[in-house]
Amino acid sequence: MLDGLFVGPAVQAVAEALVSSHADGTLAVVGHAKLAQALAKKQTVIAVGLTERAAKKFPGALADLASVATGSIAAVIGVDVASDDEWEAALREWTRVVRDGGAIIFVDRGHAPEASRRALCSGLTELEQRRSGRLVVTSGLVSHLT
Repeated sequence: MLDGLFVGPAVQAVAEALVSSHADGTLAVVGHAKLAQALAKKQTVIAVGLTERAAKKFPGALADLASVATGSIAAVIGVDVASDDEWEAALREWTRVVRDGGAIIFVDRGHAPEASRRALCSGLTELEQRRSGRLVVTSGLVSHLT
């Protein structure tokens, strides 16, 4: 979805969402190697779900989040959540690995209402949306109720 032309604006919008949510610590970027590489310049990043070719270029890339400890990640950034048919399972797993008060951030081309709906349905709080051209960055905080 995000080709080279759109990585810069996406990185800026994601960085703003990370600052707003106070997400300091390790990030997990799901499904987009260029976004992971750009964010890795400023924070520790675990790349997840990359193509085999992209994973070779990103040391430590993971196929999925199954091996990541519960509550150990400051934020998960995912691409194309608003158009993913398996979004419920993905968001359950992302919520599991994000610490209480951490963030989940979606980067989509358009689909702002659907991104908001999916964020709300997955239990995220304090939702924010940012637009950068046709990109919509939706962020919300994870709350683990005990």
